[in-house]
Amino acid sequence: MWLNTVAAAIQDLFSGKVSEFLSYDSLVLGDLEYLLNKHFQRLSDSEKQVMSWLANQNKPVEISKKPALLELSPSEFLKAVESLRRRLLIEKVQKGDRTLFAVQRAIAEYLNS
Repeated sequence: MWLNTVAAAIQDLFSGKVSEFLSYDSLVLGDLEYLLNKHFQRLSDSEKQVMSWLANQNKPVEISKKPALLELSPSEFLKAVESLRRRLLIEKVQKGDRTLFAVQRAIAEYLNS
């Protein structure tokens, strides 16, 4: 549902040009903020930790090793990443033979606000 809201905002405000939407340094989330808050409240503690950690990264990161600062077991960490991917809250980025993960920009903006 929140993806439809984002798509509608991009269509309405930017004539469907995703690159223009993403070019903003700071996004005004409006109704999207309400939807993100609703979804974020449903996440488990481990999913929230992973989301917050990813939102604070400057670029997509590898997840082959759990970050030491997260108080999760490696199993909990990977389960959280897998669940967040299924929910479309984080994205997978292929860079050559490396698989990286990142929080989508609008979600990072929400989490860091």
